[in-house]
Amino acid sequence: MNDPLDALLDHAFFVEATKIPTETMNFQLRRVLDNLGCLVAGYDQAGTSMALSLARRWSGAQEATVIGSIEKLAAPQAAFVNAVRARALDFCDVLSPGWHPSSSDVPVALAAAEMSGAGGEAVLAALAVGQDVGQRINRAAQANGFFYRGFDSNVLGLFSGAIIASRLLGLTRAQMSDAIGLAFDFGIGTFQHYQDKVLAVRISQGLVARHALEAVFLARAGISGPKRTLAGECGFFRLYGPAAPDLAVLGENLGERFLGEEATCVKLYPSCGVTLALTEALLAARGRGEIPFDQIAGLSLRISPAMNVICGGPYAPAETPEVDAQFNVRYVAANAILRGRATLDEFTASAATAPDIVAFAQRIDVAEEPAFGHFDQCEAIISNKDGARRVIPAQFGRGWPENPPTQDDLIAKFLQCAAFSGRPGWRDGDALIAAIKTLRSAASVEPLIAAFAA
Repeated sequence: MNDPLDALLDHAFFVEATKIPTETMNFQLRRVLDNLGCLVAGYDQAGTSMALSLARRWSGAQEATVIGSIEKLAAPQAAFVNAVRARALDFCDVLSPGWHPSSSDVPVALAAAEMSGAGGEAVLAALAVGQDVGQRINRAAQANGFFYRGFDSNVLGLFSGAIIASRLLGLTRAQMSDAIGLAFDFGIGTFQHYQDKVLAVRISQGLVARHALEAVFLARAGISGPKRTLAGECGFFRLYGPAAPDLAVLGENLGERFLGEEATCVKLYPSCGVTLALTEALLAARGRGEIPFDQIAGLSLRISPAMNVICGGPYAPAETPEVDAQFNVRYVAANAILRGRATLDEFTASAATAPDIVAFAQRIDVAEEPAFGHFDQCEAIISNKDGARRVIPAQFGRGWPENPPTQDDLIAKFLQCAAFSGRPGWRDGDALIAAIKTLRSAASVEPLIAAFAA
């Protein structure tokens, strides 16, 4: 029962940390930095207390730490809580068409490393290999289409997470295969939670992390999993793929080039990745004095089809206004124009329901433009009271690989997250950053976890 996944699993099992390029390992360390910053900011946000309460009920062991405390839960449950917190503010990294790799990968890696005693280099290597395999599958599936037939593409995190945990927990090659098949058997999510703007967006990320670890534990206990995971009659590509996959891309430069950095967006604004270009273009135009917001008579947005599916709906903040704001182009545009900034403070429930912002957002017209091929391509058309009209185009927001952030950007983002957090002990972001920087040379993840519990 051969499957295209077999060659990827050989690679995932056998490749040594010393064979992974330094720049790849450095990128994985940046993933840890960004993820833990997002976790710090999202620590007490809506849905996180319920996730922790349930995880405590579901735990029957003390295996891994709930980051920010000394409390230990069963490893899948600790990873579940940490992933929900990292995803809570949608400030975490993203990879087209909506896979948030680090928000499940990093919690899985830290939990598995705590259990096994793995060192920092092994953790970064596992993260690199897991993301590489997940992105290869993603590229093959997206070769002839964009969305996964309505499924949340965080389903890819089941593959990457199971590989990460398999490496760190010392599974055999056969057990790793079973773990991937079992993880795939769980499935995960649909894009409907984005369109309906509900807390399931955050919780599903925790389920990815939890299920990846559970699949590894099942495989290690002797439970067999599906073998033809990618190309079987009911395999990944047939169930989720938008069209026939391009299997040739699965093995391109396998073991030589580790995919991930070339496609990962590290967000610098806390909203859906397709809105970053719009935010940046409007903030820049406002900063240059090109948007006399007190003279605006009307505003319309022309947006890509992908942008319209995820964030193009009316703006009517309801049960979870912060989620409504994160996934709505009307709010993003109104916020940038009226407030002139897009930080975590502008995406709280109170900010999302401010009457002037809501009123302005509801006046904005939105139209889909099929000719806009890139998912974040859009333009804002501003009409002034004097009849003047300005068109502001946007594409490749800062943070996407085409417009990458600097190291200073990442540090500034982490410090913003630390300042936003409700935990006084995390206000010293520089100390937390220093602990993260030493991860690669660390003999275990314990010093890093202890630094966040201080």
